[in-house]
Amino acid sequence: MHIIRFFGATLAGLVLSNAMAASLPFGSKKFTPYHVGFAPDNMRACLAGARFDPESMQSTGDLLLLDLKRDTVIAQAHVPVPDDYASLNPVQCAIDGDNVYLLANVNTQLPRSLNQGLVYLYQFNMQGKQLGKKRLVIEGRNSYGHALGVSANGVQVAGYIKDEDDSFEYYSFFTLALDRRLNEGKLNVRKTGAFISGAEARFVGDNVHVAGPFVAAKVVKENWIDNYASSRILANGGYAWSMRPFKKEPHRVVAGISQQGAVYSLGYENPESTLAVTSAEGKQVSLSSFPSKFCETSSIADFGADVLALRKPCDEKRKAAELTLISPAGGKESPLQLVPGEPVFAATNAGQWFVISKDAAGKLAWYSGAIGGDTRLSQTAAGVEHSLSIGRINKDRKGERSFDYVYEQRAGDCRFSMSGHAVEVDVFNPEGPDGKELPQIVMYEGAGMSVTLPVAGPPREASFEGTLTPEQAKRSCGSKNGGKLSLMFSAGGARR
Repeated sequence: MHIIRFFGATLAGLVLSNAMAASLPFGSKKFTPYHVGFAPDNMRACLAGARFDPESMQSTGDLLLLDLKRDTVIAQAHVPVPDDYASLNPVQCAIDGDNVYLLANVNTQLPRSLNQGLVYLYQFNMQGKQLGKKRLVIEGRNSYGHALGVSANGVQVAGYIKDEDDSFEYYSFFTLALDRRLNEGKLNVRKTGAFISGAEARFVGDNVHVAGPFVAAKVVKENWIDNYASSRILANGGYAWSMRPFKKEPHRVVAGISQQGAVYSLGYENPESTLAVTSAEGKQVSLSSFPSKFCETSSIADFGADVLALRKPCDEKRKAAELTLISPAGGKESPLQLVPGEPVFAATNAGQWFVISKDAAGKLAWYSGAIGGDTRLSQTAAGVEHSLSIGRINKDRKGERSFDYVYEQRAGDCRFSMSGHAVEVDVFNPEGPDGKELPQIVMYEGAGMSVTLPVAGPPREASFEGTLTPEQAKRSCGSKNGGKLSLMFSAGGARR
């Protein structure tokens, strides 16, 4: 068996990981993803997003329920604007057993001067059927929901309240618990200022971790400024801690909060980006600035020891968003290609990454994979799905490298696979077509096959050639005549 030849121009970057993509049931122009929530077993997820109709200037919601084990969409629910109001904006969703909850902010009227902000909570089952709807009774003229979390008896909601008179605006932060029938418990209001629109919040147990623009309790109307801060707030009490992570606050700061409550704050100040990391206990873990071509960030999440960010370039001619990997300790930003097409949303959970991307036609697809796990390349040829999985290259105390590999075929009920453990690999620098030295690679030859990989990071493109033994050919899912294979895999789609 002769296997794997890599092309030097495509050695850098990551590729589709060990899960297949799930096509989403609408085009990018009709749906903007905002939040993904995961069930405790990490086998299901809910995806909350919005549709915008330019003719009516109305925003409505969509809720998708996903089976992460089978990479399929279980159900879809459209959420119209309630009670003849102007627009609905989904915020977060959460799964609790067979119940799915959706938090949304509703505008009563389109003119800003006449609008009143309201908070709604919806309940669905896992088949997408709406079971309940509740306008939350929150004191004050305007209310805004930030976060939704599962509690021991139901769900919890956190947000802010805004009141005003002729001269001043008044801001406070609230938390509210509801049971599984959407009956409201005690409303806890902290009249000491609030994190306002643009803040990121997440329930971690009985605490709300929040980061973003913060406004004082009382400010002069139309003449106030906000300051970026992060806090941990007790659901039934006051602030556990608060801190300002930047020495000099950059522009366009966006926050992400991990499952454990760590806060990642990323901003831009020409020509640098600055990343601040705050632990769940409120300690400054790192603060690093680095040269960057990106100005806007739409998603940021932990990615092992690094940070995964979805960003747009400062250059207006290059509007497509890109995934980047940022090292908090070293302050280094590197491009990262996990999926084909243009990424529009990214998140991580329990050692997995999740990315939604759109193709040239605007169709959306959902991809997932293990952080730091195996690389999986696949293609379909003549009705047979071929895949090649390659594990991370390990290095022992003597400096010897090794890795695992699996080649698989699938067609209907047929399953065929070959696997091995590569040891005693060679390391060298190949030359490109122009004679220049390319990045270092490792090459393994043995058991009638050979594998070539980059030393750092999984491969992006690979060729597969060889002849199966007569016994292997009988068990394979493809042609039984000789069992010859000639395949090429690539991140953007493989070909024969």
